[in-house]
Amino acid sequence: MRRPLVAAVAAVAAVLLVAGCRRQERATATAAVHLPKGDVVWLEDPAARADPTLDSELSRVGAVGLLLPAGTLAAAAGPRALEALPAPPKPFEHTPVVLVLRPGEGLAEALTGSDGPSAEPLADAAASVLARTIAAGTYGRVVGVHLDFPFAPRAAARYAALVLRLRRGLPPGTFVSISVGALPSGEEDRKKVAPLFQAADALVAVVFGPEPRADPSAMDALQRPWWAAYDTRVIGELLGRDGEPRATVPGRLVEALSGNPHFEFENDLSVNDSNVSAFTFTARAAGRVDGMDLSSGDRVAFRLPAISEMLFQLGSNLAGKRHALGRAMIFEGATEAERVFDLAAFEDVLLGRSLAPNLSANVKPAGRGAIAVDLVNRSHHASVVSRVDNWVEVDVSPAHPVEVQPGGFDRYEVYDRAGRPVTPGRASTVRLFETLIAPLETVTPARLVVRGTLPPGCCRYRIHAVSAAGPEVATDWTEPPLPPTPEPKKPAPTAKRK
Repeated sequence: MRRPLVAAVAAVAAVLLVAGCRRQERATATAAVHLPKGDVVWLEDPAARADPTLDSELSRVGAVGLLLPAGTLAAAAGPRALEALPAPPKPFEHTPVVLVLRPGEGLAEALTGSDGPSAEPLADAAASVLARTIAAGTYGRVVGVHLDFPFAPRAAARYAALVLRLRRGLPPGTFVSISVGALPSGEEDRKKVAPLFQAADALVAVVFGPEPRADPSAMDALQRPWWAAYDTRVIGELLGRDGEPRATVPGRLVEALSGNPHFEFENDLSVNDSNVSAFTFTARAAGRVDGMDLSSGDRVAFRLPAISEMLFQLGSNLAGKRHALGRAMIFEGATEAERVFDLAAFEDVLLGRSLAPNLSANVKPAGRGAIAVDLVNRSHHASVVSRVDNWVEVDVSPAHPVEVQPGGFDRYEVYDRAGRPVTPGRASTVRLFETLIAPLETVTPARLVVRGTLPPGCCRYRIHAVSAAGPEVATDWTEPPLPPTPEPKKPAPTAKRK
């Protein structure tokens, strides 16, 4: 009777020993991976790697890592399982790089459905290409691979197997992180995704931006290393007259459409989300914009990040979060000029600098009885998108405006000396509105033609705007410089008599 008991005890001991060895092996592997602690920057556009100033900009903001698109993973193993993107023009010297992989259409379906490819051959094929890329040094020092894949609880086990296999095939010390959206609400679904979170070395969860978003407290409760991601991208969509989505629209078109007289601007009050500012541009007539054919009534809907809310969450989301590694700032566009909130603006946030637009106007003669007015933003901070909050006002009294050519401004209004709206013939001031004052923007000058005599030096002006970060920018009337006093003419020297 004792032999079966001894054998059973021995079997249990063997199982516990194997499990203990596996836990020790997993702990040793995790310990060998170095996870950067601090802020990382995630660039969505592959073309951004060609920016020659990027490496120095990352150093200024103190980024401990740069997430860069590196390729697309297909749903089947083979020589073309990983479609790698071209390497950067030159390796990054200062900032460690994390290679970001996105799924092809087939793999995205497999990770959200019940059926899918075998994980091991696919992971081996991807690891082979990635290992060669890392060894070649074309990106600089690569410290990790990030999988920006969707997943569903029913396919989490397949995804976890892919992550574990991929980790084994990468060079020692290279970590593997995964993107996480909103966590499952049901207990059974949470159990299904738990092995996936354990398989990855770190998690990246979007806590600010368009939905779905993860709850910071729920993320920290997983007791896994994670970065809190802040999505600063502008989301644009082309809608037909019936509201049916037709195409995505690049965020860089916000500035162009905000000043286009062929579109009607309207705030979208149906979007109840403190993370975004929503509005639409409706085409007044058929036309073509940035390669898109539009019919009358078509709408371009945008959702911009609510910068003031993001700034609040940057400081509050990680308070008391023991397992958070830092923040991941997600930027769109190939260059700073294509971003509403850019790296330079983030640098100002970190260093406690002013987050308001630095605005100045210039009023100068533009022909007989006419003046030109421009508006310049010398900062990396935009205004809010508004039809009424952003303007420069010029006082032409005692003259009266008879014609206003808005130039790059979106619209204008005229007032009398008491600030009452009047007809142009009775007006003394002209207020020029700009719906969106973009970072480093110079608004094309407006031309004001007047009747009567312009004031000496012409003309005083004032500026008003509301920063996307929240502060109001308002100046008093800026008086024109006094005309210089003419110097008295010296008498001509008299000729000396001989």
